[in-house]
Amino acid sequence: MLQQTQVGTALPYFREFLKTYPTLESLARAQENQILSSWSGLGYYSRARNLHRAAQIVFERHGGEFPRDYREARQLPGIGRYTAGAILSIAYGEPLPILDGNIRRLFARYLKIEQDLGRTGTEELWKLLTELVREPSVAKDIGDFNQALMEIGSLVCTPRNPQCHCCPLAESCRARKEGMQEVLPRVRKQRSSQEFHYTVALISRGEEYLLKQNSQETFLRGFWEFPRVGGQPTPHIAETFRKVHDLDLKVNGWAAPVTHQITFRKLNFHPALVALQSPAPEEHFTWAKPGENDYPISSYVRKILRNVES
Repeated sequence: MLQQTQVGTALPYFREFLKTYPTLESLARAQENQILSSWSGLGYYSRARNLHRAAQIVFERHGGEFPRDYREARQLPGIGRYTAGAILSIAYGEPLPILDGNIRRLFARYLKIEQDLGRTGTEELWKLLTELVREPSVAKDIGDFNQALMEIGSLVCTPRNPQCHCCPLAESCRARKEGMQEVLPRVRKQRSSQEFHYTVALISRGEEYLLKQNSQETFLRGFWEFPRVGGQPTPHIAETFRKVHDLDLKVNGWAAPVTHQITFRKLNFHPALVALQSPAPEEHFTWAKPGENDYPISSYVRKILRNVES
């Protein structure tokens, strides 16, 4: 959960997740839609799918115990170089390095690395850390060492206003000696944002809504949504829904638009309050209360519901 999510945001989800899936077996045996429901609101849902599949593999092929071998660990879904090093060093005491964004920033300042830490620069840091963790004084307490790097990078050597006054590495930090701690590391140009508009149809029946499962788009795949079409509202939106979803709708009004950010994508949803003029095709849609275990929803659906129900 801490990949791409801050600790304060992840903690309540983590606690509830452990209550729902207290053992590896319970996680492995759960259905994907149950996992997505528990994860709903955290974003980056490929992490949830990878966690679920990794639990299944560990349960089925490794006797329910996370593999101690680095290569075997790396073969699990969602377990990359950093995650494998973190798990194996902290859980099993294996002398393996870790390098995430916080640690990269820490070393960029500590070593006063002025060039952009692209792929080549990052690989050089991996090599440096690989040699460092093999030192006997480091290897014997590798779990503490790696966790210390995480904590300093996260809480002390922060992106803005680094806390140099309480940093245990301040005296030997090259960037601090030259007053460059505020300008390093050099920030790479961010990927330009892409903006999308969708018109969604809110069709209610008591506490239930007409929902459709997203089976195509990677970033919302597996979630249940209100029927939607691409583009902003037009005078002919009912005809568009008929062509795309075979729904015969009458537009009665509009709710406030909702914006939702997914990585570099800015999604704008325009909710239409509509009534069905004829039954919806049963093979494509279902009536359900959004967010129930069998019907996981994205947080953008919750935002729309809050607007409608407030």
